[in-house]
Amino acid sequence: MSDTAYKSNPLLKQRGVQIEYSKEQVKEFIKCSQDPEYFLTNYIKVISLDDGIIPFHPYPFQQKLVQSFDANRFTICKLPRQSGKSVVTTA
Repeated sequence: MSDTAYKSNPLLKQRGVQIEYSKEQVKEFIKCSQDPEYFLTNYIKVISLDDGIIPFHPYPFQQKLVQSFDANRFTICKLPRQSGKSVVTTA
C-alpha cells in the first residue's frame, strides 16, 4: 500500500497509479461532472466552528453562484464580506 499511497495516506493515490472503477462508480463520476450542486452537497465537507466537519449545504445565493459558474466562463460577483463566497468558489 505504501508504494501507491501519497505521503502514506491510503486515501490519496500517487501519480500514475492505475485504478479500476466499477460501473456504479463511473455513473456517479459522470453524475457529479454534470451536476455541480449534486457533487457539492454529497462530497464536499466544510469545517464548522460549532460542529466540526459537516456536509456542505449551500445557501440559495451560493446555489445561484454555482449555477452561474457552471453556465458561464466568467462571473462577476458583488458580495459582502463573510458571506461564504470563498467556500463555494473553492468547492
